[in-house]
Amino acid sequence: MRPMEDIDRVRDYLTGLQDRICTAIETADGGARFAEDNWTRSEGGGGRTRVLREGTVFERAGIGFAAVSGTKLPP
Repeated sequence: MRPMEDIDRVRDYLTGLQDRICTAIETADGGARFAEDNWTRSEGGGGRTRVLREGTVFERAGIGFAAVSGTKLPP
């Protein structure tokens, strides 16, 4: 398998995990739904942030995923 295929498989697994966690929290809450914000990073990569607000059980919950890349580490 090529390295990019490995990265794609890991990304797919982690975004699927994020989906499953969000669904479980929404089910447990019984009313509120996650709002999603997709974002990109100019240096490379991006992600999606999900936030649930004012639920029946959860006042606020956040589940994030980021896959970022670049040519150097941040300061």
